[in-house]
Amino acid sequence: MVLLLRRDKKPHFYTKKCILINNIHPEFRLPITHDNVRGLVSKVMDGEDCRFSEIVLNFGNDRDIKRINTKFLGHDYNTDIITFPYNDNKKEIEGEIFISLNTVKKNGTVYRSGYKMELKRVIIHGCLHLAGYDDRTVKQKEIIRQKEDFYLSN
Repeated sequence: MVLLLRRDKKPHFYTKKCILINNIHPEFRLPITHDNVRGLVSKVMDGEDCRFSEIVLNFGNDRDIKRINTKFLGHDYNTDIITFPYNDNKKEIEGEIFISLNTVKKNGTVYRSGYKMELKRVIIHGCLHLAGYDDRTVKQKEIIRQKEDFYLSN
């Protein structure tokens, strides 16, 4: 498994926005195109009035996500998404998102939303975290869910 977790603060030598997509899942393919992924990321960032220089999306399996969750966050369990913002600057966001396609697919069945729609929701969720939203309290969860619904419907 290749992890692209960046710890450096070195300047980048490019001037355009960059959305990198890595599907490292050994079996599952993305149910949406890379252009759809990039479009969702751009739509959320534009809608939240956030500029970004680099966002990396990594699509893996439950084992990959659990390993990252344990190593970097001290949580010994699976989750659908982990987001790492690399700075606190809304003017030039850099970050990395890890998504478990296994969990997303399961949740699509459980919530009856389907794999494709659930993946879109999770991508939007990660982008909202990069834009500064949190979901630790009931009120924060309500706000982030409303934002997800808004971006899914537009």
